[in-house]
Amino acid sequence: MSKMLKYIAGTSLALLATSVTYAQQKEPYRLGTPAGVLQDIRSQAQKPHARLVSAAELKIGAGAVLTGKVNTRHTDGKNMESVIGEIENVPGSSFYLQVKDGDVTGNIILRSSKKGYKYFTDKTGAAYVQEVPIESLICIDYNKAPDETAARTAPANTSLLDALALPELQSFPGANGVVLLDFDGQYVSGTLWNNGNPINAAPATLTEAQQLEVWELVSEDFRPFKLNVTNSEAVYNSYPANRRMRCIFTPTNTAAPGAGGVAYIGSFNWGNETPCWVFNGGVKGAGDAASHEVGHTFGLGHDGRNTPAEGYYAGHGNWAPIMGVGYYVPVVQWSKGEYTSANQLEDDLAKIASSTYGVGYRTDDAGGSTGAAVALSIGGGGAVNTNGVIERTGDADFYSFTTSGGALSLNFATPTRHPNLDIVATLYNSGGGVVVTDNPAGLSASLNTTLAAGTYYISVTSTGYLNPANTGYSNYGSLGSYAITGTIGSSSTSVATVYKDCDYGGYAIGLPVGSYTLSQLQARGVLNDDVSSLRIGSGYEAVLYKDDNFLGDAYVLRGDFACLVNLVSNGAPLNLNDWTSSIVIQPSTAAAARTTGSLQYIEKVKTAAAESKLGTTLNVLPNPFVNDVVVRTTATSKEGFLYVTVFALDGKTVLPAKRIVNGEKIDLSGVSKGVYLIRIFNGKDTEIRKIIKQ
Repeated sequence: MSKMLKYIAGTSLALLATSVTYAQQKEPYRLGTPAGVLQDIRSQAQKPHARLVSAAELKIGAGAVLTGKVNTRHTDGKNMESVIGEIENVPGSSFYLQVKDGDVTGNIILRSSKKGYKYFTDKTGAAYVQEVPIESLICIDYNKAPDETAARTAPANTSLLDALALPELQSFPGANGVVLLDFDGQYVSGTLWNNGNPINAAPATLTEAQQLEVWELVSEDFRPFKLNVTNSEAVYNSYPANRRMRCIFTPTNTAAPGAGGVAYIGSFNWGNETPCWVFNGGVKGAGDAASHEVGHTFGLGHDGRNTPAEGYYAGHGNWAPIMGVGYYVPVVQWSKGEYTSANQLEDDLAKIASSTYGVGYRTDDAGGSTGAAVALSIGGGGAVNTNGVIERTGDADFYSFTTSGGALSLNFATPTRHPNLDIVATLYNSGGGVVVTDNPAGLSASLNTTLAAGTYYISVTSTGYLNPANTGYSNYGSLGSYAITGTIGSSSTSVATVYKDCDYGGYAIGLPVGSYTLSQLQARGVLNDDVSSLRIGSGYEAVLYKDDNFLGDAYVLRGDFACLVNLVSNGAPLNLNDWTSSIVIQPSTAAAARTTGSLQYIEKVKTAAAESKLGTTLNVLPNPFVNDVVVRTTATSKEGFLYVTVFALDGKTVLPAKRIVNGEKIDLSGVSKGVYLIRIFNGKDTEIRKIIKQ
């Protein structure tokens, strides 16, 4: 909040004794100009009704005025005034009215009579108030979760220290927007909740294990979007005020007594720290309510039915809409009202991803055809372990691989306990013909067959189940993350052999067709510091890459290379132990290999490596590492600092944000062996690199 912003709070007495009948108002009532409304608020604040407080008259129609009891006022003394409070002598009421930079916004909520009024400014600059459905302003009467969903809740005396013990979780570091799952209690003041009066919310009654599972559930619901679901206050505070939402889990239900949760519609981008709330216990009750309430903050309304008339649809079969009530079924997805008698036909996905909230969809992580397929990463022994996201309805992710023949056994499943994605997996041959496909009754899929030598493609896409009208769902909301695991066997013992020295002495390691990072080569016994030669089988080629992501410059080698250390390209030695950390073995694509003596064709190629935002000299070395790494870049902050964070691939932070000087060693000796991501921030730009602990 600006230092210029004044804060005045208290209670006021009635301004007017006008009697109001809440007649249905069909047309908007013109209030005049925003400047006039601004002056009205200031005039009311200056009247001597009470010390350091103000009162407000709230016009809702011709001759119809409500008396506002102001509990909170904000002003910058220039172009902004806002008042928050309740309607005098009307239980369950609240109001919010703001004028800022010539724009009038706000609402009046009368819970008991279920009426609502909205303040707005039209395109001509005139200010209006209009009666609207109360559901378009606030989540009202959202069902409390059934008792069985709270069966695993922690005792009521769960300590704050215990709630804070869960490590930092992030579903999408660096995303455009953020949602904070706030489990540790929060003091909320000066917002629209409780009529502007403070709320001291107690910590959630969820165990750490339950908090983790709730995070998984909510993260998966919002997986299609560039939205970071986190439990970290620091991460939340790093985002702009109009690109973040705090979701508070608490038994303190002052904001909406008796409800499962509550939120203001469209509040994600308000920028005034108005949170949403979840009052349910248990993983299912708390998680489904959190996604529902955060959905409201992105402008979504309730999914109910016209016949029978109901505000919340509990679903059919094993499915329910997120914006209905999903406590009773396992598959809970975003919806566009495809079920029978739906009262809400809005496109949930399009609303969340719209420019209104500045989040958008994730970038597609794999091409949508065989021609745009991404090379499938295949490790030692033909092991496959690849992750992806189906982020849009109808999206298909294609992967390619080449084999010399053998058994294929792949599983396709969502890596979360609360999936939304129903998977169809298909295997294609080199001509694009379908070899085998799998779409079982469950959400997962698998492919099992024996392949002849050649190039193949795998696609992962989503599907529906039964009839979305009354027994199942379409592929509309069948979105989320997936993992491909299993093996692609080879009938050939090897198509490339890596030797220890140029005379083909010492040890020799056979490599079948596939892709190998440096760590995978080392796992097969190839040592980076003493490899000097490579022999490639007839009809095959090796592509040597400069980094473990198969990016940067690459060299295609075909034939029998007697001594890599002595080869020269563009005047520089082509040395495996100097610069190559990854390799792809594949059938040769050359029409005819060029031969000079015992050495054959070397071709330099470019890959799609993007230039680093932190300078072309950004290095994280050594990689792989044993105990520590060093970060060097030409683009530091003005003070010469960098800020680094290291986290595991599941989003857990292993090194919290640390400020370092350029070239400083980062001690990671306490980290287990494996693959990690290091985030480097220079005060302006962020870069994420993959690092490997040996």
